[in-house]
Amino acid sequence: MPEYRAFTIRFDDQQASRAVLVNSRSNLHAVLAALGIEPPRPVLFISGGAALMGVDDLRMVRAMVEEAIVSFAHQHNLIVIDGGTQAGVMQLLGEARQQRGATFPLIGVAPRPMIYYPNSRHHGGETPLQPGHSHFVLMERGSWGHESQMIVNLTRAISGGVKPMLGVLINGGKVAEQDIYLATARSEPPVPVLVLDGSGRKADEVSAAVKTGETSSRIIRAIVAGGAIDLVSLHAGPAAMLAKLARHFGVSSI
Repeated sequence: MPEYRAFTIRFDDQQASRAVLVNSRSNLHAVLAALGIEPPRPVLFISGGAALMGVDDLRMVRAMVEEAIVSFAHQHNLIVIDGGTQAGVMQLLGEARQQRGATFPLIGVAPRPMIYYPNSRHHGGETPLQPGHSHFVLMERGSWGHESQMIVNLTRAISGGVKPMLGVLINGGKVAEQDIYLATARSEPPVPVLVLDGSGRKADEVSAAVKTGETSSRIIRAIVAGGAIDLVSLHAGPAAMLAKLARHFGVSSI
């Protein structure tokens, strides 16, 4: 295939998203141009999930997403990147963006063999794309985890080394751990990461390592040593998240 192919995904009569199918040779500046995005822009990527959460924790995570991340991104016109599927935090983001009528670009990045979308001629995987996303970057080949490097590369390309960039880790498993590892220990300069302490799984493992200086995981040790990791408590509520986002993006008031 060519370096990239741009097309439109129509979820229904009201909702259509720009998409680009890419391969390992794709020029990111050309991909962003095909999406109608002109760097440099402030950019935020979200990594993680919502697995093994209790009802109360999930309610608090939803409030963080809706009242802090989506609200802040809309007010300050951030570009937000995530995994783009109808699952976990990605679903919460897309739904909140739609429900609130937010206009910030929300880019989902996923390997095409693992996903499907309406009227696709490609018979891919079993995971649907989330229709609240305005843009998608779909990788021609690969399985879950192959999107991690693309998420980090897009974050850096959109920032252009000029505008602020930030990652947010919420809950998450092995793929989220890989996202954060590539953003911190394998990126120069590292992408700062805000970890939602108390959201479970990898987020709590990273936050524990930051607070205690101890971990049995080589990867988490590298994340803590190589990245600018900041913590925000799930139980502190959306106001605490908003304050952290304001500081990272250099905004004096919310």
